Amino acid sequence: MKSKIAVLMMVLMSIALLLGCATTGKMDPNMVRTDDLNFWEECSWTDMTAAEQALWGKLGWDEASWEGEAKQPASEDKYWNQLSGVEQAAASALGYTKETWDEE
Repeated sequence: MKSKIAVLMMVLMSIALLLGCATTGKMDPNMVRTDDLNFWEECSWTDMTAAEQALWGKLGWDEASWEGEAKQPASEDKYWNQLSGVEQAAASALGYTKETWDEE
């Protein structure tokens, strides 16, 4: 029974994530989603709000690097303590902590 509930929860979370990506165009451009770090792995650059793109930009990302068409920024290979203050602030605003950033 517990495994069925776990599977159901995963399906519901996946649907919610997909709906979040699909409705991004209707969202407040200043909104930043921080509740599910997996969101960043699932969405394309154009699925993000302007605020989210700006924060990822502070970490060195742009549309080409996000979509795999250009080299990833240096921040991708840094541990939290190696990030600049600006980079740490951007990562925090995106929902990351030292622990979650370093485990990525």
